[in-house]
Amino acid sequence: MPIVDLHCDTLTVCQEAGVDLTCGQTQLSLDQIDRGEGWCQAFAVFIPDEYRGQAAVDYFCRNLAYFRRQLEKFPGRLVQVTTAAQIRSALEAGKAAALLTVEGGCVLEGKEERIPWLAEEGVRMLTLTWNGANELAGGVREDTGLTEFGRAAVPLLEDSGIVVDLSHLGDKAFDQVMEILRRPPVASHSNSRTICPHRRNLTDRQFCQIVRRGGLVGLNFFVRFLGEDPAAVDLKTLCRHIRHFVQLGGEDHLALGSDFDGADMPPCLSQAEKLAHLGEGMLELGISRQLAEKILWKNACCFFERYGL
Repeated sequence: MPIVDLHCDTLTVCQEAGVDLTCGQTQLSLDQIDRGEGWCQAFAVFIPDEYRGQAAVDYFCRNLAYFRRQLEKFPGRLVQVTTAAQIRSALEAGKAAALLTVEGGCVLEGKEERIPWLAEEGVRMLTLTWNGANELAGGVREDTGLTEFGRAAVPLLEDSGIVVDLSHLGDKAFDQVMEILRRPPVASHSNSRTICPHRRNLTDRQFCQIVRRGGLVGLNFFVRFLGEDPAAVDLKTLCRHIRHFVQLGGEDHLALGSDFDGADMPPCLSQAEKLAHLGEGMLELGISRQLAEKILWKNACCFFERYGL
C-alpha cells in the first residue's frame, strides 16, 4: 500500500550529522521510502526551544538549504510536493515524495511577514510549538496559552496555505487555537490520552473537536506516547489507540505521524521499511483493509484536498 507519514525529524538529524538522506544511519532513509509503491513523507525542520529570533530563522535556512541539496542530489528518487494533487500524483506513480514542514513557530521570529515567506519556500505545515512557549503559544511543558501574535498568525497561516499543526500545544493553547481556526487542523503526531495518559497525547474532547472540524490526527510511534510500559509496547498497543479513536468517530480522520528519528520506537516500527508491512499487521489484528488503507494514505490525501492545499 502507499504511505503518507505526517512527521519525522530525519531532515534535521541528517543535516546536523552532515550525511545524506541515504546514509542508512537513521530510522528513516530515502532507500527505505523509495520502494516503488508510493510514499509521501512530511520532513519537518525541527527547531529546538532554545533557538529564538534570528537564530531560529538561520537554523531553518540551514536545513532548507540542506533539503534543497538533497532534492538536487537525488532528482530521480525524491520529488518535493506542495499541493494535494502533487501528493496524490506521486503516490499513484509509486514515487517517493517530500512535503516540507516546520516544528516550532519560533521560525516566524514573531513577525507576520515571515508567514508568506515560509509559504514561498514551500512549507505546508507548521507545528506551532515544541514543548516550551514561543512567540505564538505555550507547549505542553509551559502552557501559557495563545499569545496576541499567535491570534494574528493563525488565520494568516491558513490564508497562506500552511496547515496549522496542534501537536505539542498545551491544553490551554489548544482550546484557544481551536476558537479561531477556520480551516481543518492537524495534530501531526499525537495519540490518545485515554489509552496512554501522557500530556503530549490528545484528550477525547480534543480529538472530537478535530474530527468535527474535518481535521486529521497522525499516530505517533514513540513508545512513551503509546503505552505506560514502553517495554511492552507493540503493534497491538497502536491498534488500541486506533480502535479508541474509531469509537469516537475518527475512522476518516486518522493517519500516520511516525516521529521517526525524533523518538524511540517499538521493535515492530523501529525502521521506516517496517511500515511496508504495517497494513498486513493491522489486518492480522482485526483492522479492516478499508480502515488500514485510510490510515496509511487515503485519509491524509482527502484531508489535504479538503484543506485546499
